[in-house]
Amino acid sequence: MKNKRMTGWKQNIWIKKDANSITNPDCQNYNKDRGDMNQKHVTTWALPIVIVSFLTSTCVSLWSLHTMSLRNQEELSKILTAQIYDVIASELSDAITVSRTMASDVFVADTLKHEAEEGSAATLKNYLSGIQSNLNHEAAFIVSDASGKYYTVDGVTKVIDPQTNSYDRWYTAFLESGEEYDLDVDNDELAQGEWTVFVNCRMKDDQGSLLGVCGVGVRMALAKQKLEQLEKTYHVSICLIDEKRLVQIDLDENNIEKLYLEGLSLPSPGSQEYLYQRLGKDQIAVTKYIDSLDWYLVVESDGSQERGQFVSVIFLNVAVFLVLGGLLALAMHTIAKRTRTLADASLKDSSTGLLNRRAFEEEKERRSRKAPEADFVYMIADLNGLKTANDTMGHEAGDELIKGAADLLKLYFGPYGRVYRIGGDEFAAIMRISEAQLEEVQENFDMAMQTWEGTLNKELSISCGYASAKEYPSESFAGLSHIADERMYAAKEHYYLTSGKDRRRQ
Repeated sequence: MKNKRMTGWKQNIWIKKDANSITNPDCQNYNKDRGDMNQKHVTTWALPIVIVSFLTSTCVSLWSLHTMSLRNQEELSKILTAQIYDVIASELSDAITVSRTMASDVFVADTLKHEAEEGSAATLKNYLSGIQSNLNHEAAFIVSDASGKYYTVDGVTKVIDPQTNSYDRWYTAFLESGEEYDLDVDNDELAQGEWTVFVNCRMKDDQGSLLGVCGVGVRMALAKQKLEQLEKTYHVSICLIDEKRLVQIDLDENNIEKLYLEGLSLPSPGSQEYLYQRLGKDQIAVTKYIDSLDWYLVVESDGSQERGQFVSVIFLNVAVFLVLGGLLALAMHTIAKRTRTLADASLKDSSTGLLNRRAFEEEKERRSRKAPEADFVYMIADLNGLKTANDTMGHEAGDELIKGAADLLKLYFGPYGRVYRIGGDEFAAIMRISEAQLEEVQENFDMAMQTWEGTLNKELSISCGYASAKEYPSESFAGLSHIADERMYAAKEHYYLTSGKDRRRQ
């Protein structure tokens, strides 16, 4: 008998390994399925909320940043314009005053009238030297309209010829403009090409006849340095243009008197207001009229600073989203885990570890809504002799029988489906298994039941009833349940008839 039991348990182990190696989509853990469903349910509503919240917060942040950026750019451009205006005006206003004073100086006019007399050139040279040294200007000049001589602190340096020398065409252009004075930005050929602004003033005699042109030159070192600093610090582009929108002062010397800022609106001459305008999707400009120069100061921004801020905001929002998403995922995992734990507690029979009556009813309800699969099998099982064990040996012996029956049912039928304890001594199994497999499992189950021996009980008997969809293809789940019940009761009657035991005492 001992050898028989050893053989039976070896078969039990073989069957367990063989059964667990079979892949069956309906053999997943019931409580895990419910936990996963709850987690999926949480994800279904939580994930869209997080994504919508992220997108909304990002859009609001970007909109707020864009609005504030436009306002800040406008104010910043105005401040920069005011700073540049002060620097340029301080460097040029004095030069304009000196040049206009020279143009109205009677001494200069009389000297030019008697230019042919001996000593006139030396007189003008000394006069210009005094202007340059005493008033601290980099250049001072007088051009005689009668002779074309160009007087500087070095004397007569050349005779201008606008017809053949393109560099001298400024003289003709100024006279034709009809202006009393103007500004001309150029690279002074006498000062190693430094960035210089020349103030040109028309000179006339008492009768209004043209005598020539005089003025001073201001090398805009301080203004250029200030513009470079502001452009680099604030990522802007700064220039001065005339009424024709032709660039007169620019850090890029290739633009000077060559580039027209077409499409740019200008304030009215004499206006003290700042004109703010958008030139494109990202480019903005603030324009200010400089009355003493009759030029317009333009400060342009290409939006690169704003784009950098946008990238920072997006990066920050993504980082926050990832952190919050991670926390949410952790919370969802914790909730799902707790849900599975609660599901285990509510759907599992604590004494046997099998699914309980509630889980069985839920599964039965789900199964009743569809036709059984081709390999569907329903089994109902009832433990024999439980009452006798409880009455003669106590409830510990009865619990041992219940636990033993549950272990055998789970061991042999569990790999193919779900096993339930639906009553005190009643069990059920819902499986998907072929007839050949079912026959083999039944044989090994019966053999294991015959060789079973507990601590308080020497034997274990279970009456089972089976009903398969293959045997009854037209039956519903309820119909198969009814057939299995009838077969279980028939097996129970057979057990009592063959064992000679009194059913009423069982």
